[in-house]
Amino acid sequence: MSNLLNIALLNASQTTEVSPQDQAFQKSITEYVAVGGLSVMIWDILTHLKADYWLILRQRKNFPTWIYLLSRWSTLLYGLVGVVFLTTPVKDCVALIRVACIVYHITLSSTALLFFLRVRAIFHRSLRITVIFFILWLTVVGGSLTAVVSVSGTHFGNTAYCVYANVKPYNINTASGNSAVVLFDTCVFIAITWRLSTTHRMGKKDTFQGWKANLFGTYLPAFTKALLQDGQKYYMVAMVSNLLVLVLEFVPGVPVPYRQMFLAPAVQVTNIMACRGTPNHNIRRREWESWLKCC
Repeated sequence: MSNLLNIALLNASQTTEVSPQDQAFQKSITEYVAVGGLSVMIWDILTHLKADYWLILRQRKNFPTWIYLLSRWSTLLYGLVGVVFLTTPVKDCVALIRVACIVYHITLSSTALLFFLRVRAIFHRSLRITVIFFILWLTVVGGSLTAVVSVSGTHFGNTAYCVYANVKPYNINTASGNSAVVLFDTCVFIAITWRLSTTHRMGKKDTFQGWKANLFGTYLPAFTKALLQDGQKYYMVAMVSNLLVLVLEFVPGVPVPYRQMFLAPAVQVTNIMACRGTPNHNIRRREWESWLKCC
């Protein structure tokens, strides 16, 4: 495989001249990143088998449960398809990248829906909050659909291996999808932080104490503090991951393979944070039970 990569051209549509050695190196890096992201996803699933066992076999099935399972396993499937696309000889690269785009749409939509349900539960099914965040969730759904027209696949020179094609800088289709995710993440963070910190401020009206409660969960009950800090961790990880993907779309001179390289890891890490809102199993169970009561 390596010998073929060293003599193949990376992308027939790429106008800049790149040596075959550089092209092979770029493809190798994307393969390592894809396999690494998939490995982290598999490791996380195996690590939390106990919690998933309780959720699947012992917990009453409900809409959030099915969304959780859809988000979890579609993310794993998206990683698998991405690794197959980059590392396995494929007859039709375009068809496989279309499959990846469809799974990407399902993954992104279901993961965002998990946090829509979380916000809805924390606000006790407030109609106004439900409408606002449902509209924001629809922007994520619509934005993820643009992946179908923003990226394609082609064979790596004369080999049977696939690479990304038609990935250009300033791609408004890809940028709109990532921008929708960043906007949604930001609104989720602000809403959860504001709700939890103001509900359990315990009568403390001092401005400094209020900021400490908002940012660090000071003066909050242990369970509420865990929810607040987990939401903040999710936001930071999701923001950095998706902003990195977004920035690469607008930086000229970035090689084609690198423009899509961090997309799958960003989706996988975001899904891990969304599905594991709290790493502690007992807190996780209490939070999930509150979801079921409010959804």
